[in-house]
Amino acid sequence: MADGRPERVDAMKKRLIEVDGAAGELAFRFDESAMEAKVTWPGHEPHAYLMEYREVEPGVYSLLAGHASLEARLLERPGGKWLVEVGGRSFEVTVRDPREAAASRNGRGAEGQQQVQSPMPGKVVRVLVEEGAQVEPGQGLVVVEAMKMQNEMKAPKAGKVVAVLAKTGASVTAGEVLVTLE
Repeated sequence: MADGRPERVDAMKKRLIEVDGAAGELAFRFDESAMEAKVTWPGHEPHAYLMEYREVEPGVYSLLAGHASLEARLLERPGGKWLVEVGGRSFEVTVRDPREAAASRNGRGAEGQQQVQSPMPGKVVRVLVEEGAQVEPGQGLVVVEAMKMQNEMKAPKAGKVVAVLAKTGASVTAGEVLVTLE
């Protein structure tokens, strides 16, 4: 932490969030002790947070943001939901990866043949399935590395793998078909 600010560790990850029914977007990056986050709510200016944190016991974090010190408690609930308690206030929070949300909006996971595509340019580091394999929804298919981060492409539905176009070590472009399911 030169100049009192946490070092930036990698590109911001983005998540769609819903807090007590209000939808927004969270962009964040963190390392073992510091986190930078930006929260955007429709119709409002983004709000940035820079803080140090330490897990004091499972699910309980000590946060230091500027001169303010807070305790945060996180309790995971079914369906991607969390109960978050910060500063004596409780919030129900749902967190979703925007790629998964886009897949459901585009009808992936519906009936018929589905193509799993790379969401970004990168390099295939692992192929996790073979042609003819039966897969379950959410099962890992291919791992693509982009900007030093590994992203696992998952099955949008249960089905049979009819084509594996991804090859370990190959470069891929955004939108390139990696696996086809039936």
